Amino acid sequence: MRAMPFLLLPAVVLVAQAPATPNLAQRFNSELAGITQLLKELKTQEALAKVQALMPAQRPGFDVSSGPAMSASLDNAQGLMSLYKLQAKVTSEAGLWEKALEVQEKRAADARAIKADQDKVQAPILAQWAKVSQESRDYIAKNEPRKKELEAGIAAFKAEFATVSAEVKSGKRKLTKKELDEFNARGSKVQQDEQDLAQINASLPVHKQNLDAAPKVAKMLGENTKEMDGMIKAADEAVVKAKTVVTEQNDEITAFNTKQVMQKVKIVGKKNWVDAVLRNHENFTKLGSTEDQAAFLNRLLVLDPGNAMATKALDNLKAGKEPFAKEAKSGKKSPKK
Repeated sequence: MRAMPFLLLPAVVLVAQAPATPNLAQRFNSELAGITQLLKELKTQEALAKVQALMPAQRPGFDVSSGPAMSASLDNAQGLMSLYKLQAKVTSEAGLWEKALEVQEKRAADARAIKADQDKVQAPILAQWAKVSQESRDYIAKNEPRKKELEAGIAAFKAEFATVSAEVKSGKRKLTKKELDEFNARGSKVQQDEQDLAQINASLPVHKQNLDAAPKVAKMLGENTKEMDGMIKAADEAVVKAKTVVTEQNDEITAFNTKQVMQKVKIVGKKNWVDAVLRNHENFTKLGSTEDQAAFLNRLLVLDPGNAMATKALDNLKAGKEPFAKEAKSGKKSPKK
């Protein structure tokens, strides 16, 4: 759970960009188990249709109207990245590696776009807080000494006033009109000083609170930025990985076909390579899980649509058999005559 200050800016109206699609993290979390189960049951096309229906029509924006809104925006961004990751996984298991690469590229592009939105709306907040912090530092530097000066002056006048009043009442002293006018003038000035002191006493805690809050807000916004940077980094790494898988397989097929041509074997698209892979059953047994085997067979069927051996192997897996299980021969031998 992200810690968010209750107040982002003192007396500032924020212009926010509301998220276009809320609760994407919740959407991902609620649907993940069902899609994962479909993949385990080798219902790849159903899983693909379901995950595609989950993708939002447009990426979410970034809302800074409050701390909770910021947190929701980051959750939405993370939810979108998770949905892309899931879509790429399902697309890949359907054998559509090139499409899975496109999904990862879209994931990276959207992560950068959300980061741009984030930077755009967080920059004014940082600038505002920098201004507020400087104003608060200046106010404190000027008015803390002024506060002490006013307190001392007010206290001195009140002490003097008490002494003179006592002397006048006791008859020990009599003020001339000039002295009385001066005393009254000083009293009026002290009343103004008391008002100024009250204003300073009320304002100093607010400015000190601003100085205390400013680094916390900066830290929060920095963590927001760091979180988005992490999403971009993860997306970029996924793009590289997906691209590498496609490139390496294409290079392997090209190298294989080149050898076949040198041996004067007729090349039919990628069928020669697919058939060679299918003939070596170890290519599948080393994959371990039924889901991984089915995913590889789906890939082979994308490379060579309708391949009979791959289709049969996939049907066997769906029926709970080994991919290359031999069919039992039926019927009895005819008796010799």
